[in-house]
Amino acid sequence: MHLYSVSQELYIFLACVYGGLLIGFVYDIYKIFRLVFNPKKIATMLQDLIFWIIISCIAFYILIWSNKGVIRFYNYLGFILGAFAYYHVLSKAITKTILFILQSIRTFVIDLFKLVTYPLRVVACLFQGPYSYCKKKTKPVYYKSKKIVKMPYKSIIKTKRNVKLYFTKK
Repeated sequence: MHLYSVSQELYIFLACVYGGLLIGFVYDIYKIFRLVFNPKKIATMLQDLIFWIIISCIAFYILIWSNKGVIRFYNYLGFILGAFAYYHVLSKAITKTILFILQSIRTFVIDLFKLVTYPLRVVACLFQGPYSYCKKKTKPVYYKSKKIVKMPYKSIIKTKRNVKLYFTKK
């Protein structure tokens, strides 16, 4: 039987709260992954299995690391409290941030593809018809390429604005 001082038990409890926060974050990543890819039934079952293996490994590691694997009631309470706190305090902001980053990456890749294929479309337009037809077809890509050049600056401005909004709203 292991006897711990109150400070050691508080440390173990806080480590379990941290584990609950980490489990909440992993759940958000899993939720976003399912939202983005919308998997079929078999893939969902496989993802569920992987999710529970990861969650179990996190809980196991936290318990081994903090108190050598001794399980007490406050361990469960710490995990539940950490996950609950993560869900109510951080989940919404982190989910929105990750989705914003994924959407920005998606938009950037699509725009980059359009920019790279722009010369090929210009050549194709030259073979297809007169200059006015070519100009009409390539004009949106020209303006889109101007937006791509300005994209890092706009991303910084939007990120600053979102951070400011997040910290000012209560």
